[in-house]
Amino acid sequence: MPSFHFKVLVWLLFLVPAPAQAEPFDEGARLAQRLATRQEVLEGQKNGAEARMREQALLAYRLTRRRELGFMSRPESRREDAEAADLALTSLGKGFSETRTLIDELAHVRAERVALDRARSQRVDPPADAGESLLRFARPVRGAMVGAPGLRRDGPTGTDLRRDGIELLARLNEPVRAVAAGVIRRVEHLPQGGYAVVTQHPAGWVSILSGLRGVVVAPGEPVELGQVLGLAGRNLDGAAVISLELWRSRQSVDPRDVVPRLPKR
Repeated sequence: MPSFHFKVLVWLLFLVPAPAQAEPFDEGARLAQRLATRQEVLEGQKNGAEARMREQALLAYRLTRRRELGFMSRPESRREDAEAADLALTSLGKGFSETRTLIDELAHVRAERVALDRARSQRVDPPADAGESLLRFARPVRGAMVGAPGLRRDGPTGTDLRRDGIELLARLNEPVRAVAAGVIRRVEHLPQGGYAVVTQHPAGWVSILSGLRGVVVAPGEPVELGQVLGLAGRNLDGAAVISLELWRSRQSVDPRDVVPRLPKR
């Protein structure tokens, strides 16, 4: 079960908005940004290729013109002069081909941006509750539920501790999967060992899965329902227990109320 320090960290995560993720589920916006970045890179490459091609063209012209005017009349240097001129012409041809390829790819990216902007402008916005109605939850691992939300007595300290989620008994190294589609917000190392993965979901939902090892996702990465996040590790008692917490609008939600195939209250 997550420690007190991790609970404090979770609350701080809710209070401080994640940077550069105002619209993590707008795939059109993310694609538009990638296309804009690609266009910027291609334009820089094209400008550089055109500059190099102008230099190659000037060099090839000078070498060819000097040969025609007879300034390279020394017999011992004619072969070297001819090879230099041929090399300059070959480089000019390659430069022209590379520049043509960049121009074609740049035109393709520009066309894709225009088509994407047109499609986004014609998109019909879904109802305000569409994110919630389309959101589906699933169990992160198989296995029995061995801990429910609520207060429990801590033996060593004799104090009452509150559990905000459920605990599922997994098999060691069993894949732990995303409980819903979303975007990874944090991957945190726990003081007691293992990792916790915090995922932002549509309609204000947040899931926290702890007790993982071998995490294979990173902050900012989108995930699908059922996608593997990592493996089940051992807790301090040596058992492979995965903790699942669900939050909405900073309020804890009992996973048994929304996740199918869990024991009901």
